Amino acid sequence: MPILDDSLSVWDISFRWAGHDPHGFHLKIPLDVKDNFRLLISAIFKAEVISHSLCLDKLPSNSKADPAFYIRSYEKQINDCLSGKRFDAKFLKWASLGRLDFLEWCERRGIPSPQFWFPAGWKLDFEVPNGGFPGHRMRHVEPGNGELASFSFHWKDDEEEEDFDGGESETNENNNLKLRPNQATKIACQTIAQNIWKTEAEVSIAAMARRHEIQILGGAKPYVHEVIRRWLSEVAPPEVSARVGRPSSKNTTEDI
Repeated sequence: MPILDDSLSVWDISFRWAGHDPHGFHLKIPLDVKDNFRLLISAIFKAEVISHSLCLDKLPSNSKADPAFYIRSYEKQINDCLSGKRFDAKFLKWASLGRLDFLEWCERRGIPSPQFWFPAGWKLDFEVPNGGFPGHRMRHVEPGNGELASFSFHWKDDEEEEDFDGGESETNENNNLKLRPNQATKIACQTIAQNIWKTEAEVSIAAMARRHEIQILGGAKPYVHEVIRRWLSEVAPPEVSARVGRPSSKNTTEDI
């Protein structure tokens, strides 16, 4: 199910967006799929959307990096695709887009989010229950004789609940403060966001939460969007926090 995938290839997106099976047998590629190929490759080539498998930067001649991750290695495939002359399946299956990057591009372009990746009624952003998800309440209990396994279910009272994106810090054997993983991620994301806002004050909190720097470098990818937004809102500059609705400096559909 595509909603479970954080990234898809241009090949998969183009077929699914047009209502076709990307893994099916096709004597000829449908016209609407070809149009999607051209649209998405053009967006990547023009830097409208990030593809983590196709960097637009130039690969230094003395670099040890794999050229496959650099878009200039595919000049012929890109020209053939944009002209509609030929569509290289290997290249189109290599070029990939992250779900949040794709969503942001759709919003900027005013394109309705495709149902195959963003089904109606499904929430991309949602509140995690206090204390975490129910599955975390299941605890191991040593099984008795004749039992294969045994479990208990620990339901905390409201006053016992820890904040699901914070929680208390632990101490190591030397009694030094040890941050929980989510606390370390929160601090990393806040630090990265503050540095970006120093030079890009027009970036909204919602857009910042979707940035590659926050999602990948900051380690926020496993967390729901609402949690990341709350973290960043704590350190957002006043002019960003006070912004309501669409930023006046850009024609975009981002919220804050």
